[in-house]
Amino acid sequence: MLNKIYEQILKIVKNNYVFFIGLLIGFALMTIKLPYYINAPGGVSDISEKLEIKGYTIKPDSFNLAYVYEFRATLPSFLYSYINQNWELIPKEKIVLPNENRKEVKFRDQMMLKESLQNAIIVGYKKAGIDVLIKDPKLLITYIDENSKTNLKIGDEILSINNIKTKNLNDIKTISKSFNLDDLLEVEVKRDGEILKREAKVFREDDRLIIGIIISVDQEIETDPEFISKFDEADSGPSGGLMMSLTIYDTLTGSNLSKDKKIVGTGTIDIDGNVGEIGGIKYKIKGAIKDKMDIFFVPFGKNYEEIIEEQEENNYNITIVPVKTIDDAINYLKNL
Repeated sequence: MLNKIYEQILKIVKNNYVFFIGLLIGFALMTIKLPYYINAPGGVSDISEKLEIKGYTIKPDSFNLAYVYEFRATLPSFLYSYINQNWELIPKEKIVLPNENRKEVKFRDQMMLKESLQNAIIVGYKKAGIDVLIKDPKLLITYIDENSKTNLKIGDEILSINNIKTKNLNDIKTISKSFNLDDLLEVEVKRDGEILKREAKVFREDDRLIIGIIISVDQEIETDPEFISKFDEADSGPSGGLMMSLTIYDTLTGSNLSKDKKIVGTGTIDIDGNVGEIGGIKYKIKGAIKDKMDIFFVPFGKNYEEIIEEQEENNYNITIVPVKTIDDAINYLKNL
């Protein structure tokens, strides 16, 4: 019985081998990943679905995060990007550097989101007059420059530099002031639970003496009322900082700043409430327009200039508001 079935299958394959070969080739062309990524217009995400403050209700459909679609190119999407003006083709090396892998990029993106959320909690609670408790800060390497001469790795926790303990970013900044060109620094790190001694050489870039790393701070934050994050693994990046801190402040104070307007925004936030620039701004406004937002907060500077140009070219009906700090956004909404 099995032999007959095998013979029938073999006969079908022999009689239709050209079709099956074509099918395999077509499948490969449709699914093989090319060394490119594509940025495309995204949309908005309701912050009330991402955050929770115990005992408070975050007003739905009021404050929103803007995002960009980014995905790996296949042959069909690669070709389509040349006729779709809303898609941007980006070489892989601009997303994943030669000295890192996609796993390390994902770690960096998720750490940037985590740090941004922590900053937003600190800023939002303090603006609302509520203290937060910050404990156990960890200084984690999230980026290593291609030109760096070091055996440090992304994910390493920095414990000391040249035997000087590093408890926060200010310690790092203080140590960096004593850098001399070609200094070979001894860096003590924790990696996978093990304490290791590593090295990093000081070099010059843009008139600065650096070792070519970026550090994110991961710390425990205790709040009362309790704060709960509902972000998932697919979420990443630091650009939601401004809007998260604004939402937290508005919820805790009961200010109702949105006044039934649909508000979206983008921009990083530091612990002092300063707003920083982000990438992909023109794709974010397209998503905001698609989802019919009323007000778009953007970082003052190049982001604002780029988004105004995009608005004028396409006659977008949305109010663009540049901000340097969270106070700028709060004051604008209070005066609506």
